[in-house]
Amino acid sequence: MLDVKQASKLATEYFASLYENKYHNLNLEEVEISEDGKYWYITLGYDIDRPFSVALPFTKTGREFKRFKIDIETGKVLSMQIRKID
Repeated sequence: MLDVKQASKLATEYFASLYENKYHNLNLEEVEISEDGKYWYITLGYDIDRPFSVALPFTKTGREFKRFKIDIETGKVLSMQIRKID
């Protein structure tokens, strides 16, 4: 059975393997266990550079979030979704 630290580490490693160096400041933001106790939901936040203006080459940093669904028994990452935070 996977504990929350292991699930968080799996989500972080999974994210890093997909995005390599295209992000900055990756942090654990949220953890949640499903009501039936079968899945961990892990939310990671990270900074990315976005164009500030089409006419100007400057960039600004934006914060984005990904939510991972991880099977508690197997440790398999079942999904990665965009997490909107208002």
